[in-house]
Amino acid sequence: MLAIHVACTEAEAAPLRAAIVRAYDDARAGGWPFLSDVLEGPLRPLGEEERAIVAGAVHALVKYDRLLAFACGSGDGAARWGALWSLARGETNLAPRLERIESPTERLGTTYSFPDWLVDLLRGELGDAAEAALARMNDLPPRVARVNTLSTTREACADALAREGVETAPTRSPRGLEILGRRSPFRTQAFARGDIEMQDEASQLVAELVAPPPRSLAVDACAGAGGKTLALAALLEGRGKVVAIDSSAGKLEELRRRARRAGASNVQAMKADLLADPVRLEGPASRVLLDAPCTGLGAMRRNPEARWRLQPADVPRLVKAQAALLGAAIPMISDRGRIVYATCSFLPSEAELAVDFFLEQHPDFAVVTARDVLGRARTEGIATPDGRYLRTWNFASSADGYAQGRMDGFFAAVLRRVAS
Repeated sequence: MLAIHVACTEAEAAPLRAAIVRAYDDARAGGWPFLSDVLEGPLRPLGEEERAIVAGAVHALVKYDRLLAFACGSGDGAARWGALWSLARGETNLAPRLERIESPTERLGTTYSFPDWLVDLLRGELGDAAEAALARMNDLPPRVARVNTLSTTREACADALAREGVETAPTRSPRGLEILGRRSPFRTQAFARGDIEMQDEASQLVAELVAPPPRSLAVDACAGAGGKTLALAALLEGRGKVVAIDSSAGKLEELRRRARRAGASNVQAMKADLLADPVRLEGPASRVLLDAPCTGLGAMRRNPEARWRLQPADVPRLVKAQAALLGAAIPMISDRGRIVYATCSFLPSEAELAVDFFLEQHPDFAVVTARDVLGRARTEGIATPDGRYLRTWNFASSADGYAQGRMDGFFAAVLRRVAS
C-alpha cells in the first residue's frame, strides 16, 4: 500500500477545504512559488490550529501533485483533493496501475510524485538507494528549535515553553528541542525574548562542527537570514566575532533583527558577493562556514514545491558555484584555520565529490574528520562509515531510525589549512 503522509486528518481539513484547494490552485497557476508566500494571505485570519491544518493539507496536495493527477485523471484541484484523502484512507487500488508503468523512471516518479529528470538524477548518483531517498523526501519533517544559550538553558527553556502550553522533547543536538503538537513557537514569550530560533537539528550540528575557538573570528560566508550565524555566536558565548556575509540586503536586515532579539552583540553583517566583491576582514578567520547554495534536496520535506520548481540545468550550475565559492573562501582563512563546507543535499556531486575536487586543486588543505570534532557517540549514524564527513541521511547504512528520520539531509566536511 502507498504510504501517504499528511500532517492533518480529513476530518480536520474538511471545514477548511475551500481555502486549501484555492491555495493549491494558486501555487500551481503561479509556477510553484514559495509556499510560504502562497499561504501568507490565507493563513493570516486563522487561529493556530487552523493555520497548521491548512498548511499541512496544502503541502500534501503540492507534494503529491503528480500522483494525484495519475490517481484521478483530472487537473481540477477539487478532484485532486478527493484523490488525496482516498489515498490516505487506503481506498484506492493504484498499485496494479503503477506496476504496469514500464519505465522504471516513470514508475518511481509517479509513485513518489517527482519529475522524471530528478528520478534519473537520483538513480544515477545513488543507484539502488534512489527509491529510499525519494520516500524520505516525502516524510513529514519534525519542527525543531535551537535554544539560545546566550539567554537560557535547554531545560529552563523547555519548562518556560511548557508553561505556555508548548510540549517539547530534547534532541540529540545538545541545544535542540523538538516542538510537539501544533502550537506555534513564534507566538510564545520564549520566542519574543529571543530564547529560541527555529533551526533543524542537522543544521545545528553543522554549526557545532565549525567549533570556533574561544574569542576567535568566524565567518558565515553564505549567511542568508542568519540561522547558523546566531548558532555560532552562541557557541562563542557572545565573545569573539562572527562576520555574516550575504549578497542580499534584505536577508542581512532580517539577520540583524534576529541578532538583536537573541542578544548576539558579537555579530557583524556584511553585504558582499563572494564571487565578485573583495571581502575585507579585520584579520584572518580561524573558521569559515560555507553553507553553499545547493539543490536543497535534504530539506525538500519542508519545501515540497521545490521538486516542481527545480530544473535540470540548476544542478550543474550549482555544482560549479559550490566549487567557486570554496575557492573564494581560501583568502579569508588563517594558517591552520578551517573551512567547513556544507550543503543541504545528499547528492554525492554536491558532497564528497565536491570535496574531492577541492582537495585535488588545493593540496594545502586536509580533512579533519567529523568524528574527531564531534566525537564518536554524537556522530553515530549521521556520519559516513569512516567518520570522515557529516552525512545525516545514509540510505545504504543501518543507521538508527532517530538519526535518519528526525533531521534534514545535510552533508558537511571540515577542511583544515595545513600550509600557507
